[in-house]
Amino acid sequence: MKLNQRQIDVFNAVMVNKSVTAAAIRLGSSQPTLSREIREIEQRLGFELFQRFGKRLTPTEQAVLLHEVVLRSFVGMDEINRAATAIRTRSAANFRIATIPAYAESIIPRAIQCLLRARPPVHFSIHSHEEPSLRHEMTTQVFDLGLTESLAEREGAASETIVAGDMVCVLPHGHRLAGQRELAPTDFTGQPFIYFGQNDPYRHKLDEVFQSADVARDYAAETTTATSVCAMVAAGVGISVINPLTAASHTGRNVVFRRLSVSVPYLLSVWRPARSTRTAQAKKFVTALRDVAADMSAGLQQALDA
Repeated sequence: MKLNQRQIDVFNAVMVNKSVTAAAIRLGSSQPTLSREIREIEQRLGFELFQRFGKRLTPTEQAVLLHEVVLRSFVGMDEINRAATAIRTRSAANFRIATIPAYAESIIPRAIQCLLRARPPVHFSIHSHEEPSLRHEMTTQVFDLGLTESLAEREGAASETIVAGDMVCVLPHGHRLAGQRELAPTDFTGQPFIYFGQNDPYRHKLDEVFQSADVARDYAAETTTATSVCAMVAAGVGISVINPLTAASHTGRNVVFRRLSVSVPYLLSVWRPARSTRTAQAKKFVTALRDVAADMSAGLQQALDA
């Protein structure tokens, strides 16, 4: 009853491509050959995988159940192949950074700009994902640096944090609360509020702030990036509280920022391989990140004081 690798590949190709002809093209084989191999697989398993209606094959319930198991094994192989490809194509001049969209759109471009002034022979490659998928990428891909919102201990990795300042309130121009220099949690009572996703670590911190003040905000919308929050605020959907890096990148645009009376510190979590041939480059990049974070924080404070 045991299937060999070829038979597993044939079965998976037919299930994925939903056609024997397409599966044959993918495997570099012929339609008659695959049809014969499918019948041999069914004989070996002792049950039908497909119902045949002329040239069309419809997977049976047993085939669907079996394919779920096969897919799990293919995921493991795909991760190995992706890591091998990343290693093979990783040139000495290519510095790979894994990060979340908030940093790819705010602090990282400025840090790269600072480093490129010295004209180093380095090509920067930025890979941006939401935090849950980013953690997966960092375990299956080869990166020289990773930036996330929440620090997690990883075997064989060095981690540190960069203080970027406090979270700030974001409002549309002309909003009645924009006349205040600082907003208290009670100012948000009954206000349409734009939330971050359920998995965002700072959503939970902000929820604790408002719960402690016994403040009920009106749910307006939910999104995953601070840039999207700013776009919704500008469109008049609601108000919110965002990270200071995105705020610094949006000062002078179509939203306004105000201090929150309760301090909610915002930290960048930096990860890099403990053993790497690029330790010196990674340290230079982290130094640039610290310098840029300090500059962005100072600029935001000036805007908030203006």
